[in-house]
Amino acid sequence: MNDGKIIIDKIIEKAEAEAKAIKEKANLEVEAVLKAAEEKAKRESEALKKNAEAEAEKVKAKAISGADLQGKISVLQEKQSIIEGVIAEAKKRLETLPDAQYAEMIGNMLDGLDKENGTEIIVSEKDRERLAKVISQKGFILSNENRELDGGFIVKNGDIEYNYSFDSIIAVEQEEIRQIAAKILF
Repeated sequence: MNDGKIIIDKIIEKAEAEAKAIKEKANLEVEAVLKAAEEKAKRESEALKKNAEAEAEKVKAKAISGADLQGKISVLQEKQSIIEGVIAEAKKRLETLPDAQYAEMIGNMLDGLDKENGTEIIVSEKDRERLAKVISQKGFILSNENRELDGGFIVKNGDIEYNYSFDSIIAVEQEEIRQIAAKILF
């Protein structure tokens, strides 16, 4: 899991750089919108007489507020898109690791588990051959049962199962990734 965390960290780092660029672009767009709104408000206020000046200020404030809000919404949507892309890229990279790296990562994950008599490791059919050796070396039993997993494994101890599939790990880590990214981006 440590190797997966490193990959996720690298992806987060890349996303931070992309998010910074997007934020700068969005800020420029916000400035342009604000400038246009300010110019519009100025033209309107010059056309009005003394009695209409108070109303012109209200229009100006409303236009600026609306433009600022629209800019913030655009930035937020882009940030959410980047975070989703980071998570998808992390999963893709985990799933496409070379066999040796994949087996090593799974071995490291297995090292962190308690070895109890009869503990079985359930993998997908595609992972059965490439993980059989490492599962045996780590003192676990490769289950005869297969599961539809995009990567990772399930630990079965009697009737109890613990899900260490990539989908499950990413679902658990997804909130932490979102929080880290939110701190950086916001």
